[in-house]
Amino acid sequence: MKIGIIGKPNQKGQIVIPKSIREKLAINENTPLNMVVKDNGFFVYPVDIQPKLRTKIEKEIYLKILRKNQGAWADDDWGKTRKRRKKIELNASRKRRKIW
Repeated sequence: MKIGIIGKPNQKGQIVIPKSIREKLAINENTPLNMVVKDNGFFVYPVDIQPKLRTKIEKEIYLKILRKNQGAWADDDWGKTRKRRKKIELNASRKRRKIW
């Protein structure tokens, strides 16, 4: 087994991707990462989700497709969603306390 760079997670379980690896794979703070659990480890892959669009027409078509497929959350009021989620979580917490 080849041993690469050894690191360890912090208290929150977060790890840092070493700079040499980030540079080699062109990973920055905006790069989406795919994390896959396999056997007794996990693998992290950078994902290139934006196609290479060369012409203005290709870009317009791509944006039109994105708008058409933006999903159920597109028009959601995020302020209301956060309040609803907080209320649901507090109620669930109260129920768990009653059980104890």
